[in-house]
Amino acid sequence: MSSAKKRKYNDDYIKYGFVVIKKGDIDHPQCVICYEVLSNDAMRPSRLERHLSTKHSSLKDKPKEFFASKSASLKRIKLDSTGSFAKSSEKVLQASYELSLIIGKAKKSHTIGESLIKPCLLKTADIILGPEIKQKFSQIPLSDNTVKRRIDDMAEDIKKQVVEAVTESTFYAIQLDESTDIAQCCQLLVFVRYMQNETIKDELLFSTELTTTTKAIDIMTAVSDFFAKHELSWQKLMGVCTDGAPTMLGSRSGFIYRQALAAKTLSNEFNAILTLCIKIVNYVKRVL
Repeated sequence: MSSAKKRKYNDDYIKYGFVVIKKGDIDHPQCVICYEVLSNDAMRPSRLERHLSTKHSSLKDKPKEFFASKSASLKRIKLDSTGSFAKSSEKVLQASYELSLIIGKAKKSHTIGESLIKPCLLKTADIILGPEIKQKFSQIPLSDNTVKRRIDDMAEDIKKQVVEAVTESTFYAIQLDESTDIAQCCQLLVFVRYMQNETIKDELLFSTELTTTTKAIDIMTAVSDFFAKHELSWQKLMGVCTDGAPTMLGSRSGFIYRQALAAKTLSNEFNAILTLCIKIVNYVKRVL
């Protein structure tokens, strides 16, 4: 390229829908419609007009003022050195998150965003709204990696909100559930019940894989690490519940199944009342 003639941008090229972007000291034409940056060698009227006719045929008869307005909008967008978006616009970013949330709730593969959802959006926009709107839809990032990042971001944000609410609550209780998934990995789920605005709320606090064993000390360590990382107060912890046997979590090596141990010391009358209450609560929860 150093020995070849370096072409210069002409202000008249705006009528083809192109402005100039510099890479070093070399001019490159950039389309104000699709934001594509062409090579310096393409800086000639025939090549620019061909791009407009082939990729934006519906706009080829637009006046120069139309492309000038597009150029003004382009200047307000933060671009990186390649001419691509340094970051998506607020609405495009919001659309990416909303669609990723739908994919996550539907428990679909992350690849469905780019392989199915986005093509459907582009085809619909092209038929109903036209090529210009289709171009705006094409800016929505929906690759499998992007969808994964969006879901991870939303999950992290939800966890932060729950942790903040638990921290502000005057007291809280947790429930632990350890189970083995289809990959034969032991997963620990920790749910939390806390007060917020005079209302009792139940949320998933965190989940983690137990990489060693499922003994009391391993579960205690996992919960302790989470509490330490997020600065949760043990003094506010009013109760711990599991769905396992009392011996599963031990009385010396980890958590005590307080509810189960307390029930063992109740009189027959109170034990019968407690059993009845449990049946009523389970029935109501099952019906609702």
